[in-house]
Amino acid sequence: MNDLVDPIEKPHALNVDGPFYSVDQGCAFCGAPHVAAPDLMGWEEKEEYSYPIHCFFKRQPETPEEIEQAIQAMDWSCVQNLRYRGTTPDILEKLCNMGYRHLCDALVEE
Repeated sequence: MNDLVDPIEKPHALNVDGPFYSVDQGCAFCGAPHVAAPDLMGWEEKEEYSYPIHCFFKRQPETPEEIEQAIQAMDWSCVQNLRYRGTTPDILEKLCNMGYRHLCDALVEE
């Protein structure tokens, strides 16, 4: 099982519990993460707006393919709004190798 550390940033309220999350008020609603991981990403929508206002993880990845999609969503996020607070070594290593150590809550030094 994947252990979780406390999130470094405040997660958006609609994220499901788990290691991947979007930062509250950090989304630029570019839609790129939704293309990378359509089954994992959701949109917060409000009636008074005619467009989505924030992305979030509606479901956590369960398979290796979905983990790759979540990582790709992090990579495609235009404002680096998506973070990982898990401790799975393979995922942390991959994100570090991609230059995203700063998006891994377990590795960020406070």
